[in-house]
Amino acid sequence: MTQPDRTRFLNGISGFKGLALVFVAMLCPLGMAQPPAGQNLESLYEKAKQHDAIYLAAAFQLQADLESENQAFSALLPNVNFGARLEKQENTYDAFGMSIDASRNPGTYSLVLNQALFRPQAWESYKQSQLAGEIAKLAFQQAEQDLILRLSRAYFDLLAAQDDLANLRNQQTAITEQLAFAKASFDVGSATITDQQEAQARFDLVVAQLLAAENQQAIRQLQLETIVGTPIGNLAKLPASTQLGSPTPNTANAWADQAKTSNPQALQAKLAQQIAKGEAKKAKYGHLPTLDLTAQMVETEQQIFDGNTGRPFDLGVDSTTVGIVMNLPIFSGGGTQSKVRQQAALLEKSLNDVDLANRSAEQAAKSAFLGVQTSLAQVKALETAVASSALALQSNKTAYEVGIRINVDVLNAQQQLNATQRDLSRAKYTSLINMLELQAVTGQLNAAVLRQINNLLEK
Repeated sequence: MTQPDRTRFLNGISGFKGLALVFVAMLCPLGMAQPPAGQNLESLYEKAKQHDAIYLAAAFQLQADLESENQAFSALLPNVNFGARLEKQENTYDAFGMSIDASRNPGTYSLVLNQALFRPQAWESYKQSQLAGEIAKLAFQQAEQDLILRLSRAYFDLLAAQDDLANLRNQQTAITEQLAFAKASFDVGSATITDQQEAQARFDLVVAQLLAAENQQAIRQLQLETIVGTPIGNLAKLPASTQLGSPTPNTANAWADQAKTSNPQALQAKLAQQIAKGEAKKAKYGHLPTLDLTAQMVETEQQIFDGNTGRPFDLGVDSTTVGIVMNLPIFSGGGTQSKVRQQAALLEKSLNDVDLANRSAEQAAKSAFLGVQTSLAQVKALETAVASSALALQSNKTAYEVGIRINVDVLNAQQQLNATQRDLSRAKYTSLINMLELQAVTGQLNAAVLRQINNLLEK
């Protein structure tokens, strides 16, 4: 290539590249500019706990469920009632040839105390309410873990969408340069029109992909903002140099053993089994008597008629009664025996529920561990693939310049590099999510674990 041709060639690339950069700027709406303040997983988690409707509903559900223990305990405490009855009376008394009209307002006032002395069913209900409170706490723990997982998925999905968009913009810049190179080569007669048309087709395709990627990023941002409850700014990113380590312990069986003892659903099943045992006891207690202490004070205003004087007069009566009331069930139409058989069957069901929950927790832990191992292996393989693809692209560019390769080879190599870079970033995000899911299966996912993931992000 002569010197004048080389000059025209470089000027063509420079001019076309300038137009391309202007076009790329037009594809980035001003409305998508992010505020400078960065946000990370930990800061967004604190906001999500204040605004996420699912989490807040679970928090209030826990508060409501814990009141059941107070209600059950109240059945074991004294029960005091005050009663009052006020009347308006118009009386006419006839005696000894006299008729007397009298008007009065009699009243009855009572204070009644009841104290359970022997009610085994009420005591068993109180112990069950304590177990139900523990189940409620485990359910809330699941809600906390669910919030962390939903937030993390939305966070890394948005980062992946941003990476895809940046990757496509880099691909567009590279294709623009290759298009300019093909056009300049065609102008000087060292390439065919086919090279230029192929580059133009790839350029048009990446423009369409950019529009779709921008839309996907906007959707992912809305999903994250829905969880957080407020607009979000720039997100702390995962550095490209981040090296992800293997989980500890590094065996599937070890995680499965942890899941059987600490998985929230398995623990809830075990507590439900204890409640079922209590229900079986309560059904048998239906044959036992109940014993209550009762005491009452009654003050009554009465009006009687004096036969000697022929006039009515008021009489107040105060009474105090203390007693013990026993109720012994003798026959209930077979209902008590039916309840005993019913609760015995439900107890057997709860035993199988525990077995199923343990097996499910064990299987989920092993699956989550294999997911972590697979994604980490993919990360290592893709890191090697990125290096190989970058080398292949450079080789194709060099070969194209000397006429050994054609333009489509360079474009294919460029596309392969961009696709591999995209897959690598997604594999890293997938690995982090899989690690969080593994922690959730064993009931260990909490703010401290989230902080460890957050420390991997840019400061």
